[in-house]
Amino acid sequence: MRNSKQGEGNQLPVTLAAIRHSIAVARDNWNSWRDVYEHRGSIATNPLLASEHRFSIFCREYSVSRTIRRGTQDQFRLALLKSLSASLRDESGKALDKLENRLRAEFGTRGGERRVVSAVSKVASLVRPECFVAWDRFAKKGVNVTLNRSPRTEFETYSEYLAAFGQIWHGGTGKQIRDVVKASRGRPAPEREARFMRRVLDVLLMKLGGRDI
Repeated sequence: MRNSKQGEGNQLPVTLAAIRHSIAVARDNWNSWRDVYEHRGSIATNPLLASEHRFSIFCREYSVSRTIRRGTQDQFRLALLKSLSASLRDESGKALDKLENRLRAEFGTRGGERRVVSAVSKVASLVRPECFVAWDRFAKKGVNVTLNRSPRTEFETYSEYLAAFGQIWHGGTGKQIRDVVKASRGRPAPEREARFMRRVLDVLLMKLGGRDI
């Protein structure tokens, strides 16, 4: 990370209304992809990677089609099907950085120069939401704002961004989300789990980063 880390210990508070709105948005997304988020089998049998059609829908809805070299989308899916499971065993995200670097040459646009970290991380965030989050430009700004530093602070690697997200998750903002969820009666069981609440934080950070959700 290239800029100063001053102020990272003092997370900016967020409003109850913002948290409740983020819960509602996360719920809609969770319900749309419930079979993927809550899949109990292996990564290889997860509907997102096991189905060419479902992966195509994902690429379109999550705006990653443009980051994958034209005509290689299904080959990219098959490459993830083969290698992603091993990379996800490393919850620091460092193995995902290495996987992205390998896949970039074959599937990245501009002759393999453009990164495919958005696509790789978004798949990871769907198949293992309890550990991983999406590399998203709005969420990255939201992380910086929450940590009380310049929104333009850059993350050189996905693992670096994931660590910053984890700092917020374990800090005051994450606690705010957990407290709101726990205080709500009648909430369905999946929404009381950390993997859903991390998705709420992801939505909140995108909102704080300027995305109109």
